[in-house]
Amino acid sequence: MSGRGLKRKIDSECRVFNVKWSLDYFVIYSGDKIICLICKESISVLKEYNIRRHYETKHKTTFSKFTEKLRLNKLQSLQNNFSSQQLLFKKQKNINEAATEASFRISHLLAKRGKAFFDGSLIKECIIQAVEEIYPERIDTFKNISLSTNTVTRRINDISNNLNSQVSNKTQELISYSIYSISRENGTVSRM
Repeated sequence: MSGRGLKRKIDSECRVFNVKWSLDYFVIYSGDKIICLICKESISVLKEYNIRRHYETKHKTTFSKFTEKLRLNKLQSLQNNFSSQQLLFKKQKNINEAATEASFRISHLLAKRGKAFFDGSLIKECIIQAVEEIYPERIDTFKNISLSTNTVTRRINDISNNLNSQVSNKTQELISYSIYSISRENGTVSRM
């Protein structure tokens, strides 16, 4: 039988990251990939050969001078640098997500109160004025909240579509239902 038709599945080979590789090649296993702490490149296959080849072709001349204690210190320094970068990206992502959430909440309030969508710009100006007085070092965070007329319109449309989808999904689960009407004049209930 020819080997051409068969493809090896790397995932099925049960490869495991060896912590010794961190010190030898300045790499870490983050999530589901190997990352070089020096150049931040991802190494595609979890095999020592691939990791060693990456290190030797790109970093060996510069980093081979680090031995024993110096090498360990350099590894810790690179790991700390990588961790702080990850935290910075995560923090920025959280700020952006919070700004988007605030935009949705304000848009929802505008729709709920029947206000004009262009009032979102006025609300943003008010927020920025208040933050400049109370918490000026965080002003950039609040400037990220998007409340333009087009954005508010899009947010309200998204909220509407989401609610419609939720109601549709709930009605799919029901076996039966009936519709009642309540008279505004005398409060009587009648079945339709």
